[in-house]
Amino acid sequence: MTKENSLDGMSYVRRKAYLRKMYFHMSRAEELDALFQEAVDDYDSGVLSEEPFEASCLTVIGQSNSGKTREIRHALERLQAGDRLLECGRAIQAVSIVFDGETTWKSLGIKILEQVDYGMSPKKTEHEIWTRVRQQLRDKGMWIVAIDECQHMFETLGEKDTRKVINSIKTLIKNPDWPVVVVLSGIPELLEKVNLDPQLRNLATAYNMRSLDPNCDEDLHEIDTAFYNYAAVRDVNIDDVRNEETYRRLCYATGHHFGRAFKFMVSLFASIEDDDKTLRLAALSEHYADKTQCIPGHNPFIREDYHHCDVGVLLAGL
Repeated sequence: MTKENSLDGMSYVRRKAYLRKMYFHMSRAEELDALFQEAVDDYDSGVLSEEPFEASCLTVIGQSNSGKTREIRHALERLQAGDRLLECGRAIQAVSIVFDGETTWKSLGIKILEQVDYGMSPKKTEHEIWTRVRQQLRDKGMWIVAIDECQHMFETLGEKDTRKVINSIKTLIKNPDWPVVVVLSGIPELLEKVNLDPQLRNLATAYNMRSLDPNCDEDLHEIDTAFYNYAAVRDVNIDDVRNEETYRRLCYATGHHFGRAFKFMVSLFASIEDDDKTLRLAALSEHYADKTQCIPGHNPFIREDYHHCDVGVLLAGL
């Protein structure tokens, strides 16, 4: 980005919005692409076989703030880009649902119908709702259903109701008239639910959206790529802080979570004023202190033995 079209002159909010929209295609994006493509190819071959077949289930897990929601969204966008057709002639069409709290299988059905622009009263029975869901998915050619934060569906269920939901997921996948690829994503505890049922487990492929590893050259390279590009957009010199030591401290400060690391960088570079053209370590330590209200002795950008800093809590001056 040149001086003429940099973010200079923008408000903090608009700078932050611009930086938040920036996306970096990392190795885990390539791994997700491969998993999605494998599921698509399996589905394509099933349709071409003209025999009854079962679709598949992708289970993507990761800790909160691992960035899984954004990565899955971009993976689905890439998968559907260009309106390409499968060899069987079908288009790649998906419906995505994000749970934001406790929910039920019935309410999931209502959410899916809303996404496909079909209104149905929640007073209808669960059976009626899901019969209409399967019909609408088929009528509109949608054969991928992605459910994010899926653990919320199981939070208050006993074993009997949990198995009922699992059986319903299997019904979607194995429906002889319109099998559906189901993408489940959530925190690691979600995998425990998938493992409860041998049939679902055999239909599923699991992927762990792992944490940042500060000792992994590839992870540090990806942090550097983001750091460099954010700095370039702000026209800021980062020579003093563009090194492995800074990146390791950043990884530790954000709990080794990709999502938190990127949020930290976005807010850091958004907060830089237009006339501040050189970034030093003090700016990172001050930004971290502003976020946590920690004293210098608990700041991983200041303390020499920063591994002893407790980054899992807000300290508010302690």
